[in-house]
Amino acid sequence: MAQLVRIKAGYLFDSVAGAFRRNPVITVENDTIMDVSFGEPARQDGADVISLDGCTLLPGLIDAHNHLSLSPQLPNHAQLMLDPDAVLTIRGIVNMKTDLRAGVTTSRYLGEKNFVDLHLRDAVESGLIEGPRIVTSTRGIKASHAHGFVGTGCDGAEAIRVAVRENIRRGADFIKIFVTGTSRRAEFLPCYLSREELGTAVDEAHRAGKKIAAHCIGGEGLTNCIQEGVDVIEHAYFATDEQIEMLVKEKRWVVLTPRIFFNDARWRMLGEDVAAEFRNNREEVTERYKAILQSGVAMAVGTDACHGEIAEDVFLMVSAFGESLARSLQAITINAAKLCELDHQIGSITVGKKADLVAVSGDLEDDVRRLGSTRMVMKDGIVHHHFSEA
Repeated sequence: MAQLVRIKAGYLFDSVAGAFRRNPVITVENDTIMDVSFGEPARQDGADVISLDGCTLLPGLIDAHNHLSLSPQLPNHAQLMLDPDAVLTIRGIVNMKTDLRAGVTTSRYLGEKNFVDLHLRDAVESGLIEGPRIVTSTRGIKASHAHGFVGTGCDGAEAIRVAVRENIRRGADFIKIFVTGTSRRAEFLPCYLSREELGTAVDEAHRAGKKIAAHCIGGEGLTNCIQEGVDVIEHAYFATDEQIEMLVKEKRWVVLTPRIFFNDARWRMLGEDVAAEFRNNREEVTERYKAILQSGVAMAVGTDACHGEIAEDVFLMVSAFGESLARSLQAITINAAKLCELDHQIGSITVGKKADLVAVSGDLEDDVRRLGSTRMVMKDGIVHHHFSEA
């Protein structure tokens, strides 16, 4: 028997148009949006009504760069990625619940250990546990001496070829490689994969019809990624003007992770020296991110495992980098859906799409900070969280 729900709110963010509209009424049947109208509904059909007076409705949020079992809220979180798979799985369940409560109904994971993400993806899809929809690269592939606690070491083109094939065989939605480190310690930015290794990873992914994403902050590694055909650059903190032009020309994606260099609490967990390293790079990262945003490159945004804090990334996009609220919200809705190749199902409040909806308190257009005041989270037509007004 069909379940009919009608949701009434004060405002709606139209992610396709990049505009806010008043007095939305959304009709949901089972897991699908059946009608989007504005004003009072004309018909009475026995639907259950959810009244969210004065709230803003958005499409379910999409964290475009996340890590399932990485838990930066814990001391020494990087080393904790060496814990047994069972422990990583438990942390992943906790992190998913935290993200879902913050309005993240889809999460794109950029590297996990030993395929724990695939088991949790099955558990979420079967309804066994609560969590966002999972789009994942499974194991992140890296050189053995390179950055990436969430990565799996593979040395040489043939080892990388085997790893990419195994990831795809096990169910990876896309491939993730680690090319550089995360912060600038000197003028020189090391590149940890050879052109042969990088090209092999790209070739194997593309021949299987999969996109490939690279953890890459800049330097020679970024130029190599563009020239070898990497589809998505993750982070791009130190991309030069010339590299940004190449990204635009080649129609590549960039996933920004804005808050990393502004999150002192996260890096203090690894020591004050690490926190200072990130603080010292803030000015340059801010300038480079402004250049990326002004270029018009295809762009989405992720938290890089700052679970439950996606609103803070949007706030930084607006307050520190000068991006408009509308484009910042598109980066975690329709743009991220396109990146995940799921824009036919999610990313906008559109008839026929999945009923992934988030309500936040008040008029979001008036105050970006309201994005952190979640009132309701619906995924696939199921209300996972419904909070009373504080």
